[in-house]
Amino acid sequence: MNDTYTDPSAAPKLVWITTPDNYDPRVQERLQREGSERVDMLRAAGFDVRIAHSCDIVPAWNGRPRLLWRKEDLLAEYAGFLVTSWSWDPAVTRHLEAVTRTIRASDCVLLTDGTLDPEVFGLDKLAMYHHAAALGAPVLPTVSVPFGRYARRALEAVDTELPAGPYVVKPRSMAMGFGVLKADTAQHLSSAIDLLTPGGLGCLIQPHVPNNGDVRVYVHEGKVIAALLREPTGEAYLANVSQGGSGSGYEPPAEVVELSERLARSLESDYLCVDWLVTDTGHVFNEWMTVSAAYEDLPDLDRQRVADALVQYLRRRLDEGAPRTR
Repeated sequence: MNDTYTDPSAAPKLVWITTPDNYDPRVQERLQREGSERVDMLRAAGFDVRIAHSCDIVPAWNGRPRLLWRKEDLLAEYAGFLVTSWSWDPAVTRHLEAVTRTIRASDCVLLTDGTLDPEVFGLDKLAMYHHAAALGAPVLPTVSVPFGRYARRALEAVDTELPAGPYVVKPRSMAMGFGVLKADTAQHLSSAIDLLTPGGLGCLIQPHVPNNGDVRVYVHEGKVIAALLREPTGEAYLANVSQGGSGSGYEPPAEVVELSERLARSLESDYLCVDWLVTDTGHVFNEWMTVSAAYEDLPDLDRQRVADALVQYLRRRLDEGAPRTR
C-alpha cells in the first residue's frame, strides 16, 4: 500500500476523473477553453487539481492497487479523488465501478462517496427512495422497469400502483436531468419503455406531479447552510439549470430542513445535497448527491458559504486519510 509520507505544508492533491462521453464534444471544447468555476475555486483554495478522463485510465493490481494514466500511477502519491461516476453507457458505468473500487482499495481517498454505501446511495434513485421513505420523507409511488422483453410487465404494475398519467420515466442512475421523459398517456409510456430498455440504463416510472420546480438543500456537518430553488422555464417540465431552468435563493420550510438533516445523519454524510420537488401539497423527496452537486447558481453569499463548506469538507477528508511518517 501507499506508505508515502505526506508533507502537511504541501498543496493537497485532488484528481478529478471525468467522463467526456457524458457531454456533447462542443461542451468539452468550451470547458477546455474557458475552464470550470469549480476547478478555479478549488485551485484558489490551495488545492493542486488535476483533470483525468476516465477513458484514459486503466485500473490494475500489481502488489497494490494501481490507477494507470499516461504511464503514470495516479495512486503512487497520496491524493483525493473526485469521480463523475454516472453515465448512460453501461460499459462506461462498469469501467467507472472498477475505477472507484480501485481507489477505495488504496490509501487514497474517494471524495465523491460521502455515504454509507457509495455505489448504491450515490447513484441508485430507487435505493434512495426506499431509504428516505423509511426515515419519514414523502416519496412518490415508483415502479422499476424490468429488463429486455419483460420490460412491459411494468405497465401492469403502473396500473395498480400509480395514479392515471401523465407519467415521468427516468433512469435509475443518471444526473443533470438526462433521459427524463414525460409520457402523457399509457401508449406514450409503453413506447418510452420500448425505446429505453434496450439501452440497459434501468428506468423508473413515477406519476408526473404538477410542481413549481425543485429545491436543492445543502447540508454541512449536520446543518442546512443554504438552499437553491430551481424553476422550469415556460412549459418545460424539468427545472435543472443545465436543462434551461433558473436558480434562486430559497428559505426551506422547517420540515424540509429537519428531514434533510435527518437524511445526512442517517448516511453519516458531512456534506450532502438533498433535492425536493415543490408541489401544491408540499415538498416531496427527489434524490440526493454529495460533492458533485452544483452550487454555482446560488446567490453570491450562499455560493461562498457552500464553497467554503465544500473546501472544509474536502480538507478534512484528506487530513483524516493522510498517511503519516512511521
